[in-house]
Amino acid sequence: MHVNAAEGLREVRALLATFKTPSCIQRAGELDGVADKVASCAAELLDAEGDQLQERLASAASAIRAAEKAADTYQRTPLTRAMSQARFALKTGAAMGSIQLALEELDPAEKAVRDKLRDR
Repeated sequence: MHVNAAEGLREVRALLATFKTPSCIQRAGELDGVADKVASCAAELLDAEGDQLQERLASAASAIRAAEKAADTYQRTPLTRAMSQARFALKTGAAMGSIQLALEELDPAEKAVRDKLRDR
């Protein structure tokens, strides 16, 4: 049960790690269903760990939805595109950080991945 949820979170983290530049907002469609995937992983881990893990995953799902909203604003409102790009980058980064911390809670060996992400 933990293995499936952890693998799903690793997939989400890998996807979020690909959003590196402001122009990545053009690929926001790839986030469709990702917040729901994080929520389903959180449901699988409901009895596994403490409240802190659930809060981190809820924060990640919320940040992903906010990134999707920023991408929608980017498409609709040309005057605020720079702000939308900044918000998108902030929210995808926050989601990736929350997921990384959740994975570290599940498996302390994930700290090595954090170091790799930090060095890029």
